[in-house]
Amino acid sequence: MSKKWIITISIAIVVLASVLISFWTLFGLSSVSINFKSTTKNLTVTEEEIVEAGEFRLGASVLFEGKKKSIDKINEKAKKNENFAYIRVINIETIFPNKFVVHIAEREELFAIKINSQYLVCDRDLRVLKVLDSFESETENPILVEGLTITSSEVQIGDFLSVEEECLKKFYSVMLQNNRSLAQQIGKFKKISLSKYQDEITSKEYISMKLVTFEGKEYQINNPDFAFASKVQKMFAVESTIYSHDLDGFGNLIDKNGQIIYVEETESGEYVLFNEEIGEPTKKVPLSKNLISDCIIKIDNFTLTEHINRSENDIYYSFVKK
Repeated sequence: MSKKWIITISIAIVVLASVLISFWTLFGLSSVSINFKSTTKNLTVTEEEIVEAGEFRLGASVLFEGKKKSIDKINEKAKKNENFAYIRVINIETIFPNKFVVHIAEREELFAIKINSQYLVCDRDLRVLKVLDSFESETENPILVEGLTITSSEVQIGDFLSVEEECLKKFYSVMLQNNRSLAQQIGKFKKISLSKYQDEITSKEYISMKLVTFEGKEYQINNPDFAFASKVQKMFAVESTIYSHDLDGFGNLIDKNGQIIYVEETESGEYVLFNEEIGEPTKKVPLSKNLISDCIIKIDNFTLTEHINRSENDIYYSFVKK
């Protein structure tokens, strides 16, 4: 190799090394700050504690530093410091050339899940925020949940619950889709009861979600794993319609034309709106205020074979005796 080539290669190596050093210096992580995106009612940890929990490597390139690793570290910190359970990391933003901003929100209490003699206070993601020995459902505290099947072997503060009834994890977002904020959710629903039932036609087992409001109204959503948002929409639509009707002198609901609204009792003992074309007149009864108060409003979908695609058009409601 000629002397000229050696000099050229040496210069290239020096230039490349200089570029790499400048690159790592320019994009080397120099600081991490915290941005709270919500109020901190229950959040007591300091910014310094959050940054320390994330185990960020100062000096490492912001282009290659794993953000998910730091988020996991912050989540895991709750096992050692229960105050960290209320932290929800929205994301970690890169501020070029060399800074991170961790966007934090406080996890909000939504459910109080009864397990044996204790209550697990959880957020929308079913993260355990605290454990109580007693609990009373009120309009400004979490919704009482009964009948939830927890599959986690051990549960402690900071854990994300593994459950059979995955629909409960969708509850918050489904209600939000139907324009009900978290405050409206806990202000409306007093209790959620989860159970299972077997379909008479398919013999398959499905989940049933019973919702009790502070006004004493009761709703039952069958098979919330199918079209949950549409069933909740139907529930609110029925509530708005049924409870806004005028009454005649006998307590029967009347429509806008002053005509009594009738229902028909089915073979299964449910009451559905009477259809003049196909209904049986002998089973026709007025829909009264007393009948409604004695019933649960059930939201369900027609049982269809696996060869037929279900749709939101299959959803209906009925009145079921308590």
